[in-house]
Amino acid sequence: MRTEDPRAAFTVLYEAHYIPVLRYALREVAGDAAHDVVAETFMTAWRRLSDVPDPPLPWLLGVARRVVANRRRGETRRRRLQLAVWEQATLTGGNPAEALVERDAVRAALGRLSAADRELLTLIGWDGLSVREAAQVLGIPAGTASVRLHRARRRLQDQLAAPAAAPVGPDQPHHPFSTAGEAS
Repeated sequence: MRTEDPRAAFTVLYEAHYIPVLRYALREVAGDAAHDVVAETFMTAWRRLSDVPDPPLPWLLGVARRVVANRRRGETRRRRLQLAVWEQATLTGGNPAEALVERDAVRAALGRLSAADRELLTLIGWDGLSVREAAQVLGIPAGTASVRLHRARRRLQDQLAAPAAAPVGPDQPHHPFSTAGEAS
């Protein structure tokens, strides 16, 4: 879509295709989310106005389809994370003290790993990414990420199995905000 005035061209595009894009979005997602899909679709159209072909509707619906797919992937990740949190609460029997001790032990063990191991483990374990997705974030091949993940998990298990740092006694200085692995 080429014209002298990009704002005018976008206004024409928006006014002519808002309703068809909204109808598509309403078929795919709930009401409020449909309006978000439409907004993101037209934001993409604005950014890529010179790439919009004639006729524009198939292209706009393709953009809307990808926006919907991205939203669904995000919702799936959120549900997985919520399920993991729920399962963790169930496994700890609801005892918050045990959960805090375990969380602190995991954080301390992660803190003793290299930054690369820590980043890969948290992308997969906390952000819910697949190995392939984590590899994409890190800019490495999926096979490399898989090997690194295996090794990082083994190193994390070794850290978790290692005896904890000696507890601070009454005659030893103690900083209230220090964690295992940090210098006081």
